[in-house]
Amino acid sequence: MKKMLLFILVGILSLSSLTFSKEEKVEITVSAAASLKEVMEELSEKFQNENKNVKINLNLGGSGALKNQILAGAPVDLVFFASQKDLKDLDNKGFIEKEYQKDILKNRLVVAGRITIDSLDKLVGNSVAIGIPETVPAGKYSKESFINAGIWEKLQDDIVYAKDVRSAAQYVDLYEVDYSLIYKTDARVLKNSEIVYTVPENLHTPVVYSYGIIKDRANENVVEFYNFLNSNTAKKLYEKYGFEMAE
Repeated sequence: MKKMLLFILVGILSLSSLTFSKEEKVEITVSAAASLKEVMEELSEKFQNENKNVKINLNLGGSGALKNQILAGAPVDLVFFASQKDLKDLDNKGFIEKEYQKDILKNRLVVAGRITIDSLDKLVGNSVAIGIPETVPAGKYSKESFINAGIWEKLQDDIVYAKDVRSAAQYVDLYEVDYSLIYKTDARVLKNSEIVYTVPENLHTPVVYSYGIIKDRANENVVEFYNFLNSNTAKKLYEKYGFEMAE
């Protein structure tokens, strides 16, 4: 009798374990700026380790392009843009939860290359890669800087447009252009080039990252991840990757 009860108990436990193992994880889809790649991968891994029932899906790209995907109906739970404007655009159209949005990080626009320069004027006559201004915040900041420095028209024939800031970094690192305008934090991925100039902040809109939860997506797990992205653990990782806190 005891052996029979033991077999029944083992069977129940085995069935329970099998049912639990087959339970689907809760998935959270995050559209994030390409410049956040490494830090978001590490943050996602940490969160998943602490929340075994959750899987974070990262969709990386130019903030403007990611915004357009959402406007077109892409199923996204949370956005993390390298631009205040792109989040505000979504908010103004009713796509962002009012109580779950925040300016969180700052970055700096720099020139990457192999020869040091002391002003943006020195870019004239060289091939320069920048993100597409209409969809890539780094490209927008670059165009603003060129206009305010009075060299936009002079650079027209030598500009190479990239789909996102990481692609711009690749162009210069693979010797396809002489210089690229990227974020300070992107210098971590450079192997054959380096920061040769920091663009004065008075030449462009401040580089501020904003994040928020998409309308009607603020369930318990998404809100928990949203709060995690503003936790002390997250702040230490942002600083590790060279970002500054917006506050």
